[in-house]
Amino acid sequence: MEWRILIRWGAIASPLVLLAVFLVYPVVAVLFEGLVFGPGTSFIDAISSMVTQTVLSFTFAQAIVSTILVVIIGLPGAFLLARLRIRGKSLLRASLIVPFVLPPIVVVVGFLRVFGEYGILDSVLMTMTGASESILNLANGVVGIVLAHTFYNIPLVIVMVSSALERLDPEIEETAEILGATSLQKFRYIILPHIRASLLAASILTFLFCFMSFPIVLALGEGRFMTLEVRIWNAFRTFDFGEASSLAVIQILITLALAYSYIKLGRIEEGNVRTATIKTLAFDEISLKWRICTIGYLVLFVVLVAGPIIAIAQAAVYNPFSNQYTLEGFTNLLDPGTGGGLLPLVNSLLYAVLATLLAVVLGIPLAYLHRTRQKGLPTLASAMTLLPLGVSAITVAYGLMRIIAVPLGLTTNPWVLIVIAQTLIGLPFSARAIEISLRNIDPEVLEQAESLGASQLQRLFYIELPLLAPGILAGGVFAFAMAIGEMSATLFIALEQNTTLAVVIYQYLGVRRMVDAGAAAFVLVAICFIAFLAIEKLSGETSGGAL
Repeated sequence: MEWRILIRWGAIASPLVLLAVFLVYPVVAVLFEGLVFGPGTSFIDAISSMVTQTVLSFTFAQAIVSTILVVIIGLPGAFLLARLRIRGKSLLRASLIVPFVLPPIVVVVGFLRVFGEYGILDSVLMTMTGASESILNLANGVVGIVLAHTFYNIPLVIVMVSSALERLDPEIEETAEILGATSLQKFRYIILPHIRASLLAASILTFLFCFMSFPIVLALGEGRFMTLEVRIWNAFRTFDFGEASSLAVIQILITLALAYSYIKLGRIEEGNVRTATIKTLAFDEISLKWRICTIGYLVLFVVLVAGPIIAIAQAAVYNPFSNQYTLEGFTNLLDPGTGGGLLPLVNSLLYAVLATLLAVVLGIPLAYLHRTRQKGLPTLASAMTLLPLGVSAITVAYGLMRIIAVPLGLTTNPWVLIVIAQTLIGLPFSARAIEISLRNIDPEVLEQAESLGASQLQRLFYIELPLLAPGILAGGVFAFAMAIGEMSATLFIALEQNTTLAVVIYQYLGVRRMVDAGAAAFVLVAICFIAFLAIEKLSGETSGGAL
């Protein structure tokens, strides 16, 4: 019996051990080495320099502004999704996750096509004014970065807050109406307190993703605007390990504080159980004023969110410089001489599939650790699960290269490290989705199986895993999307033979081969969409549970 207990706890604890070996140890080792031995800028000089203060100020400023915009735009969408009676609402909720699972570098392509130089909006204005040169470029600089971050994170607020709204007992609102409460009073004293935890959790996640942003800032920042992540990347590239380590320490301290806040809010949310059927209204049942507001909001939503996604299809076949439609982007992508042939596509699929399998396999025991009653283990599991989101992907990549690749001789073909890095990025989402499915299993079912003589192994394989299947599939699609679009660590680790589609898109944008970048982005979107649609059909539930 003792050996069975040891095997069980060994299996459950294995993700924590692997996270310690492939995440904590490499990161701590390279940061210690950089801070103590350098070479490069000392910690005091790094944190006190004007450059660091400017970068830190910009990182905070763009993250705060992006978060505020996301909340302002996402909150009405959450109310519409929760309160309007819409056919196919589950499909609509699932489709809202699509912007979030798009690779960041693909978002850049879509935004450049809609809001950039010679983009769709610019072309319309040029036609209206008769101008021959570009007159509008909203896709570069601060405006482009904030807009792209807003697009990317709106689903967080809409999905998380609408779920909280659907758990609000309508009888409470009806009682308030009978007592003469106005709409503003209902929102302030009933709705806002109920959604506060979800809204704050979504805001923290949004701020965290904007704070850690790399591909979007690198591509749209024009070299003038840098977040901490981009600055860390530049410092490692110039071998200033002292500065890179110093900035990474600052970044980790900030993100760990945010992750801790998110965990605390998540526990509050677990206590909010749905108690009644939500009251919904059809579109023709709302007042004329709110119908006009709803239509106006949907127009804004389509331009800002759906526009860039649709524009990716056009970017794949339209050359903005020659003003012609062409298929040269796809032919160049297949040409080994200009686009690397099928190698980047094969690499992307291979690495993403392997990373997804690992993320799911590790996510299952992590989910069980979240639900264990052992004191301190759920908190430790939550912290370790969120840790990959709070540590610089560039720092992780350098740590893997320096601490893992060099001793093991993987520097000449480091594809294993790319898979490990992509696994770490997808793991928080797979573990979260599986943990939610685990939470929904009726304890009485397990107790009945135990009373009928089922062993723990039989209970796991014949009852628990089948019931966890929807969460496993939902977590899998998130892990796959995160892996196939990962660029930060891959850009740092990959050699020529390890190049992925995400890296190829960045390289195309750097030399302004826009139609080639569009074609590669379209292929990535198609892969993500097919995987997302297939798993949504198979799982029978939305992937929003991974948020």
